Amino acid sequence: MTNIDVHCPFAIPQMSDPSRRKIYEYLYTHGEKTVADITRIMKLKQPTVSYHLKEMKGEGLLASRKEGREVYYRVKLLCPEGGSCFGA
Repeated sequence: MTNIDVHCPFAIPQMSDPSRRKIYEYLYTHGEKTVADITRIMKLKQPTVSYHLKEMKGEGLLASRKEGREVYYRVKLLCPEGGSCFGA
């Protein structure tokens, strides 16, 4: 897993939590994944992963889509503040 260089001052507080940073890096490098996929790879408990995903989505860092019972999360490469975050 690579270390993503986060440039957005809006995102820095969200990236201060090591678990969030790992989840974000995983989604950034591997694309859209379900909560179950992230839980399995990150070796975190499902409620923990869900909480972090909800927080990052609420801050505009992630987007999601529902397919049946599964929710797929992906990095939202547009800055939540309208700038050019994450090297996009």
